[in-house]
Amino acid sequence: MYAFIDRPPSTDPSLCFSTDVRVTWRRLPDATASTGPQFAARLVRPVIDEAAADCSVLRLDAAEQDITTALCSRLPLSGDGVEVVDVRVRLSVDAATRNAALRDEQLRQQYRREEALRAERLRAEYEREQERLRRECELDALARRQAREREDFLRGEILASPASARLYTLLERSVEHWPRLGGPEVGTDLVALVREVQLWQPENRWVTVAQLLHGFVTGLSEENRKELLTILADAVKAFGDEALARRLAAVAGESE
Repeated sequence: MYAFIDRPPSTDPSLCFSTDVRVTWRRLPDATASTGPQFAARLVRPVIDEAAADCSVLRLDAAEQDITTALCSRLPLSGDGVEVVDVRVRLSVDAATRNAALRDEQLRQQYRREEALRAERLRAEYEREQERLRRECELDALARRQAREREDFLRGEILASPASARLYTLLERSVEHWPRLGGPEVGTDLVALVREVQLWQPENRWVTVAQLLHGFVTGLSEENRKELLTILADAVKAFGDEALARRLAAVAGESE
């Protein structure tokens, strides 16, 4: 039997076990005169080192069992003229090594807690961002729906007749006092408002004339439109409204 001590590294290479190893060995027939117990120790040490590298210094009993199991599974070990038939290993850890391992374990636990908190914060931020994007998508969809509904309202209701369009134009001027078509602002002259709307009823002769003129002007060239404005300005002037005549003449000049 041969006994020796060693310090194989643990899972943390900077932290080592203290081992008391007892090796039962024998010389093989091909052994030389220099063959001795140190050869047996040299066969055993790599197996102990390999097994210890997977063990923690904080789990001493488990480490001793794992190293012993690894050795037994490899016995007998032969080489360099010797054969190892049995190995007994006792492990120990000094206080400094154990305290260092405890500090490392506490740091790892703290790191894991901080990582968990960081992951939770990131998940919460992601969920808030997803909720914000969802709300924005809903608001965008609402805005598009309102725009379509307003377009349908204007086309189907307001633009259905000149009178409706005129009434809507008059009421839109006071929209800040009259939200969502709730009623005219205080002080509105309803009689004048009704009279104004009646002027724009589809059966009104001048509404029909305006529609006919609009269709006629649409088919004219730009030069003919200018000429028509000049003629109209002269006619208005002949009826005594020089201010309107000047405005029409100015419009004709702008078309150049």
